[in-house]
Amino acid sequence: MKIATLLFFTISILNNQLSFAQVMPQGFLVGPDVETITIGAQVWMKKNLDLTVYQDGSSIEGADVAFNRNLFTPAWCYYDHNIINNATYGKLYNGYAVNDTRNICPVGFRVPTQADFNTLAVSIGGNTNGGRLKEAGTVNWASPNTSATNSTNFTALPGGYMGNANSSSNMFSQAYFWTLTPITGGGSTNYIRFLMSTNGTFSESTAFVLEGGASVRCIKQ
Repeated sequence: MKIATLLFFTISILNNQLSFAQVMPQGFLVGPDVETITIGAQVWMKKNLDLTVYQDGSSIEGADVAFNRNLFTPAWCYYDHNIINNATYGKLYNGYAVNDTRNICPVGFRVPTQADFNTLAVSIGGNTNGGRLKEAGTVNWASPNTSATNSTNFTALPGGYMGNANSSSNMFSQAYFWTLTPITGGGSTNYIRFLMSTNGTFSESTAFVLEGGASVRCIKQ
């Protein structure tokens, strides 16, 4: 009788936990108050993406030891080929992984579009208020980390960028986020949104190449 009571109690606790979280095929639990953040009408993942599989469970190539191959296929890497950077800043993905229809984000989430980031900019009061997205202080950001308040709890981190020629740039000083939107005017890459330690602007770039690696911050569908 005691065993049955204990089993019922344990199952009740688990059911209660699961009712407030999502179990993803990639093998982890996403709790709405722990792993996501709501800004305006949008729900964002609270951390940079750190997965090696698509939604269907198939693998994304780990090109960490050979990112200088100028890959034209989906791939991820660690910044500067150093796994120690993964825990804080997550993985960097090339544009081919971002554009893959298998979706690199967890089930229920997707790579944000240019329009999604434009909406986020409106929610923070405009592109001049990017400091509201940045983690405050200089533990993970280089000084001076201008205007950083993280008042939205978005906690943007400067994961840097891996170039298509095996180069690494701007960890600690710049945070780059892929969009799913191709640039207009016949270009062959996607828009990137970025934040810098030296100002509080939430900027957009068209200068990145699909072969390079940048962070991904998923948005709820």
